[in-house]
Amino acid sequence: MKRLFAWNIRAGGGSRLTGIAAAIERHDADIVILSEYRGGEAGRRLLAALDALEYRHTSTVAPPPGRNGVLIAARGAFAERGPISDLLPEPYRMVCVEFDAFRLNGIYMPNLQAKVPYWEALIAALSATNVDNALAVGDFNTCRAYVDEPGAIDPTAHYMDHLAAIGFCDLWRQRYPNGREYSWYSTRGNGFRIDHAFLSPSLAACAGRIRYSHDERRAGLSDHSPLIVELRV
Repeated sequence: MKRLFAWNIRAGGGSRLTGIAAAIERHDADIVILSEYRGGEAGRRLLAALDALEYRHTSTVAPPPGRNGVLIAARGAFAERGPISDLLPEPYRMVCVEFDAFRLNGIYMPNLQAKVPYWEALIAALSATNVDNALAVGDFNTCRAYVDEPGAIDPTAHYMDHLAAIGFCDLWRQRYPNGREYSWYSTRGNGFRIDHAFLSPSLAACAGRIRYSHDERRAGLSDHSPLIVELRV
């Protein structure tokens, strides 16, 4: 069983890094996907904290100082595949690594219409891959109207249907077709489920538990709740 832990740590973690590291340690995941990973000193501090927790293998695609990207860290070795697309404005927002049993795409999409080229690049990459055991996990900043949000704010939710059309399932929604659970809240108190795990058919078939952990968000360690996925691989 492999446990994946995906979390938007908000602006690189900052003064919350000690609490963030303690939360990661409590969940004891094999693989960690962290969005809003920042370059520069914030990134070095985060990498040192992960190394102390024995996450010795990390993706090397780093954002510039002060910019947000995604980091994949693991206790076991993986092969790094680099950005999902070098043509994106900020390619460090979506990176790919390969383990023995599956290919993992770590995701941190921008907001509003700025995420359209990222969605298109991700769908193209997943459509073109010859690897059936693949998944995309992270902060997609995307949600379905009246299902993952109370209203209909997000105009890009149809890309989630495009992923389904190429065989990738939204695992949490598959398990909880009528569920209402939010992974991020705006300053107005509106909830949205924007952190997702999309799995290829073979991985979905061997997936274990999937859940959100809200204690970390309620404690103020981030404005996002971590997503935990277990795979029987």
